[in-house]
Amino acid sequence: MTPIIQTIEAVDRPPSASGAGRTIARFSVQVGDVRVNGLLLREYPNGTRRTVSGNIGGHHAVTFRPEIAEKITAAASIALQGGQLAKTSSRQTS
Repeated sequence: MTPIIQTIEAVDRPPSASGAGRTIARFSVQVGDVRVNGLLLREYPNGTRRTVSGNIGGHHAVTFRPEIAEKITAAASIALQGGQLAKTSSRQTS
């Protein structure tokens, strides 16, 4: 499945500890029939990036298999740099 970045917003949050990643974006992604909101794109001092979810009770609310996580991180990085975002349409109700 190809992840589709729905929304992305650049943020600049300093790392919480020395050597930790700094949050550079908040975004939502759709993978298949599932949409996940509130993901964070983190960048580490060595230049690598990683996608993480928010915490609930000290645990990540959502986790992904490594190969899916890599695809999501790559798609978010491209979208953050002005790449492709999903085209969304508003729904009208009668």
